[in-house]
Amino acid sequence: MRPSQDLVPPPSKQPSNGLMDRLRSLGLKRGAAALLFTRLFKKKSTRKLMKMGRSGFQKGRSGLSKATEITGQELSSRAKQTARSIKHHSKPKNLNKDYRKLLHLTQEIGYDRGIEKLFFIPAKGFISLDELTIDSPNRQFGHNYHPIHRLSFNWAMAQIPDQLDKFTFVDYGAGRGRALLLASLLPFRKIIGVEFANELHDDANMNIAQFPRSLMKCRDVDCLLMDAVDFPIPETRGVFLFNDSFDREVLETVLARIGSSYRANPRRIYLVFVRPLHAKVLDSLIERTVIFEPIYHSKSEKMRMQILSPDQVQIFRTLI
Repeated sequence: MRPSQDLVPPPSKQPSNGLMDRLRSLGLKRGAAALLFTRLFKKKSTRKLMKMGRSGFQKGRSGLSKATEITGQELSSRAKQTARSIKHHSKPKNLNKDYRKLLHLTQEIGYDRGIEKLFFIPAKGFISLDELTIDSPNRQFGHNYHPIHRLSFNWAMAQIPDQLDKFTFVDYGAGRGRALLLASLLPFRKIIGVEFANELHDDANMNIAQFPRSLMKCRDVDCLLMDAVDFPIPETRGVFLFNDSFDREVLETVLARIGSSYRANPRRIYLVFVRPLHAKVLDSLIERTVIFEPIYHSKSEKMRMQILSPDQVQIFRTLI
């Protein structure tokens, strides 16, 4: 029998063919399936559920659109920041600075590691003067602690043509003693460190005491707790190391004391500056002493240090 016309929903309410096919696959005839669909659609709960679904879909689309817009703005902002950063770091001055930082890291974790294994207290790292006990009126002119790299030290010592067994090595700003113990591997006559921070002075002497004597070609090594301007200049030939130790005010006084000692007793003295002050400032101070001249390196040595060393090294010697 065909269902009566009043049981058949109007065309606008007819379910889709796909839905009808699924209902018929469940065993419902066309009329019964249409009747079931009509009654289900007329229920308030069903209409409310469908309305909620449409509302949720619209909100989801709105939220997705907003999220996409925010993400786009954030990506655009980050892209601009990245572009500015690339532009900043691509400048020759900044490229050189970044390259030097990379060399510092490479030296610290590579070439310096061998000597660090021999220290009782690690000499690597950076220490601010604010963390240290310093009883000196020249505290304000001191620089933060950072040890010399082994490569820079060895290269600087290689520029000294004289026999080292007649020279006293002095490290102004000895820190934890890395330069002192590197110097002990060479045949110096005597090695002295000058340090004005109590903690660094104690660490240096501890490292000196624990360093393997079998490796030391000079065993007369000591670190003094003293201000650089008060240190008495040795009367022997000397190699004086300044590893970015202090400002111009202190350096000027120290150089004047070295000059006075030289005039009283002319002899060969070398000044080794690692990470020196501004070139014009240092040259001005050296010229004022009248007794020092720079050591010029060969092009190959200069090129090698520019490529491999993170530190700038300048060496001067007395005229006699």
